Amino acid sequence: MSGGEEDTGGDKTVSFAPEEEKSAKVLQQKLSMLQKQHELQCVSNSLSFPKPVTRLVFWTRPKQRQRWGDVDSQCHLNWGDLFFDLFYVASALNLSYVLFYSPSAEGVLYFTGLFGPILLEWFQRTFFDARFVWGEDPFHKMFEIVHLCALSFAAVHIRPVSTMTDPTQPEMFDFSLAVTGLALLNMYRSIEVMLTVDGEDAAKRGEKRRLIDFFVQLAFYLAAAVKSGITYYGSKSADENDFGNRGLESLTNACSRILNLAPERDLAAEVAVEKDHIPIILCLCGWSSTVVFYLLRSYFFEKKFGWHKKYNVPMNIEFLIHRYGELVMLLLGESVLSILIVSSINTVEYHVTFYAAIVSIVLLQYSHYKYQPHSPREHACRRSLRGSVTHYAIMIVYCHALVAVGTAYKMFLSTYEVEASLKNKDLRHLVTTLMSRNLAGAADKTKFTTFEHKAATANLFCISMAIVWLCLEFMWISHVGRAKYWAFVTTKQGIFCDVLRTIGVFLMGTISYYTVEPEWVTLIGLLGICFEIVTTVITRYFWDKQFGDFEDDDDGHWPNVTEPDSVPNEHVDEHDDQA
Repeated sequence: MSGGEEDTGGDKTVSFAPEEEKSAKVLQQKLSMLQKQHELQCVSNSLSFPKPVTRLVFWTRPKQRQRWGDVDSQCHLNWGDLFFDLFYVASALNLSYVLFYSPSAEGVLYFTGLFGPILLEWFQRTFFDARFVWGEDPFHKMFEIVHLCALSFAAVHIRPVSTMTDPTQPEMFDFSLAVTGLALLNMYRSIEVMLTVDGEDAAKRGEKRRLIDFFVQLAFYLAAAVKSGITYYGSKSADENDFGNRGLESLTNACSRILNLAPERDLAAEVAVEKDHIPIILCLCGWSSTVVFYLLRSYFFEKKFGWHKKYNVPMNIEFLIHRYGELVMLLLGESVLSILIVSSINTVEYHVTFYAAIVSIVLLQYSHYKYQPHSPREHACRRSLRGSVTHYAIMIVYCHALVAVGTAYKMFLSTYEVEASLKNKDLRHLVTTLMSRNLAGAADKTKFTTFEHKAATANLFCISMAIVWLCLEFMWISHVGRAKYWAFVTTKQGIFCDVLRTIGVFLMGTISYYTVEPEWVTLIGLLGICFEIVTTVITRYFWDKQFGDFEDDDDGHWPNVTEPDSVPNEHVDEHDDQA
């Protein structure tokens, strides 16, 4: 017979040509993915408006989003994710006051020890949402409320170093207790997936490993809570009778400093409070050990023995790109708040510093989104396992540096405020300067003289800004891969671009050696950012000339526009595999 038909006893079966079979297979893949989209609807584990239901279900099983080799299903971020991020805006603002009052090694210790646990909570929640989805049931909504309450309890107890180290204050104990609760909630989430997930066995094996990580966190956080709790309640009972006398003496010393009635050495001796750094060190070890173990496991075991697919399920990369972008945006928002929520001083130096800071933040967000790929195909999480975990570790350092940059700008502007108060000898203005707008510590006082404070602020700005640019560079390497990057930097054009970038980072990190005046530091910093942007443009030109595929943004969009790449088109790439 002709036309691909066979006669078998009167029945006719149709056999397709190879091209037709391939088209049928592609169509079947499209239909399968559309059905999966309809079933999941990419509902994140977050608070959102309830959908109409036909019957009341108190609890539903978590579902795996997708399997290895599947095309990313289209995800719609809901308002619950953005609402969750609002807690981090407040946390970042409170964390900025840790460095604001202690721009020193001690301040950096408490900044990283307090920021790390709640930042890691953001990543853990996002990674879970990129792999699994919960239904719209009352149980998981109540779980979400409890989770947000624990997060807010941790954020509200972030205070300056003087308060966190004071054994008579409960802030360190309360914070440790809050992050302990967060670790317990994460452990429950992993146990639920292990026992009830609607998905592959790799999901259960992967959550078993993460359960061990959460247990390590819990051990450190619980030890910090026990240590700080024993110290607090012990000192509270011992000093209860002497509390009134010490408070009156401290108030007398503070008023004497404000009125400048006596030099520092003639003031009544304040009662020295023994600092306790052990709880914050335990908190720091709790979150950093999890990151280190994850990096070691991913670099030396999972990829080598092929465990990355055996013990993990794929993440929705498009969802992850959106969430990463929102995290960076909210941290940049903290920098904007730090610049805007200050008293305005009518001086030329103040306005130079103010507008240089605003323009710098605008250019910084432009540079960040220019570095990041806008398609899941170009992202490090799709390229390879090691690229994914490297990008994750860099993002943690990058987030710390962004908050530090915003804090430095706030310290620059506050310097003019303090100087104006001291110059005018206005008691009311000075009290307002020292005690207002301090969301995380109204009674704390800066312990630096004017020059020392300027130098410390300049050092904080230079180091954090240099770290930001180094992180952006390493993110780019994680996206393109070491092989391509090495092939580029071994060319004359690549060496030229790397020399320019090295010079820019070096000059940015050493501004404080030349000047500590806020207006000059911010102006030179702005010029440094412009230099880095020009270097990036030159690098892009030579990269495109050599490889022609730096990024998939030939449409000329503003770089923070992310193009949806998960909607099935006419042609489906069968070899588009996730890493």
